[in-house]
Amino acid sequence: MSGDTNGRKIAHMLKRLTWHRKKSTQKHENAIERYILTLRKEQKLWSDDKWVRKTKENAIARLKKYGITPAQVKAKLANRTYKDLSSKVNF
Repeated sequence: MSGDTNGRKIAHMLKRLTWHRKKSTQKHENAIERYILTLRKEQKLWSDDKWVRKTKENAIARLKKYGITPAQVKAKLANRTYKDLSSKVNF
């Protein structure tokens, strides 16, 4: 016998289409937005806040995972009104 003759795999994929989640096409944009949001929270609160530290670590890990450079984040900040935050971008 060649190949798998089990037809359940195909039937399962077509059975419940609502179970399959929609894939995000803006992962890079969302990663940058999350990091900018964390920088704003850090500026608003304080840098010693536990939530800010952990969230910033996670945001930096996500940026590194997608290969986003600090220059890309600074370019995004330059297009907005958050130019003062560009000095805090370091990862």
